Amino acid sequence: MSEHIKSKLNITSLSKPYVSIDGSFGGDQSWLEKAEGTRKGNVLKDYGCGLIAASDILMYLMGGMEHVINPSGDKSMNSYKDYILTMERKYFHILPWLGISGILLAWNLNLYFLLHRRDIQNRTGNRFRAHWFVRPKKMLSRIKEMLSDDIPVLIAIGPGFLRKGKVTFYNRSFDGTRTIFKPVTKTKDHYVTVTGIVEASKGDQIDNKNVDEKLVMLEISSWGKKYYVNYDEYVSYIKKYDNWYFSNMLYIKRV
Repeated sequence: MSEHIKSKLNITSLSKPYVSIDGSFGGDQSWLEKAEGTRKGNVLKDYGCGLIAASDILMYLMGGMEHVINPSGDKSMNSYKDYILTMERKYFHILPWLGISGILLAWNLNLYFLLHRRDIQNRTGNRFRAHWFVRPKKMLSRIKEMLSDDIPVLIAIGPGFLRKGKVTFYNRSFDGTRTIFKPVTKTKDHYVTVTGIVEASKGDQIDNKNVDEKLVMLEISSWGKKYYVNYDEYVSYIKKYDNWYFSNMLYIKRV
């Protein structure tokens, strides 16, 4: 990336590289398709996005897979799957057709923080506390606050019951001095992990259209890949197709 492109962007990001397994950007629930029998594996593949997001966040906070799986530091795919399956059994139980709610994610994260408080204190020098839901007007500022405090952010794209709207995921590329965001897929009823914020300026592009005003793009981990979500489009989806209870965030603070 050129220095000129860097100068046009305001970037908020984590201080360390995000969780990576064999070159991925975070975990992918589809890796669990054949885990623990076909039926269980299919449930985790279809509804395990919250399990992956919460478990990856804990891994990041604890300093890497070697601190949450085994002392040898084995970072293989099999070790990662074992870690996720352990987290599912102990903390983030996934139900067929339902997955796991934001409230339960927060409750079980706090249970993890309580049961492992000594190890967490020793490794991070902090304690943590989580709760589900922040007021809509404070959501973006809370995301920035957590990223600035080096805490990844789990957000939900709600189910939008009986409605067809979805949120677009973008890839990011560069053309000379311009940043370009191209749509690649759409989804709903899904948890993702925000790992950064890119605030683009007038003259950058999204879907071949020049940006007239400030553009806020959330860098996210989903399905083991890096994507971007237009924050204004996310808010529009919530207002038109969903609600702020289901489409919200997991707010984690150091205490």
